[in-house]
Amino acid sequence: MTSPNHLEIGGQRVTTYFTYLQANCSMGETEFVAIRFNRTFHERFCDILVCDENVTEHGLRFRPIPGNTIFWYNTDEYGQVDDLTFHAGRPPGENGTKIGLNVWTRVDKLRSSTIK
Repeated sequence: MTSPNHLEIGGQRVTTYFTYLQANCSMGETEFVAIRFNRTFHERFCDILVCDENVTEHGLRFRPIPGNTIFWYNTDEYGQVDDLTFHAGRPPGENGTKIGLNVWTRVDKLRSSTIK
């Protein structure tokens, strides 16, 4: 996220770790909407990725598997936001639940005096 308030309290996110702590759902993927599924490359990862018949209509989708962590860089080598990291946490489906944990590293130290 690049909103001015977030940039004021620690700067741009550099990396993200997202861990699924609990998942009792049939859906609830984390989808990287700008990265298209490539059967040649991604099909070997179907144990952690969604590889259904609609796979080419969506971005790369990680299954919500408890204990699994997704890691990515939010910026490129020049410190610019990498648009390929735009992602969405999909709803877990009817009567489903999922709980996750985000850990972000930022450009600067978080200053508690700036949190409002």
